[in-house]
Amino acid sequence: MPRPGELTKGKSNRMVKTPGGRRFVHRKKFYRAGGTCAVTGSQLQLSKSGRHDNLRGASRSARRPNRPYGGVISSRALRRGIIKAARE
Repeated sequence: MPRPGELTKGKSNRMVKTPGGRRFVHRKKFYRAGGTCAVTGSQLQLSKSGRHDNLRGASRSARRPNRPYGGVISSRALRRGIIKAARE
């Protein structure tokens, strides 16, 4: 039986295969889904400090990329937008 601190929605049962080849049920923490790009819809590559346990103590620049529209649109979409604006 899991400890009372593990009976939360932040943890769930996961099947883990051990090095000996046996399978066991472990309760693993799962994190919120990463952000999605507002232009392309692809998943953003955010830093791991954007997870629940590190989010409060992390600085703003550690939570998201430090560039224009960082954490909102992907770097590829931003590059396309800058090139498109420069050609106009």
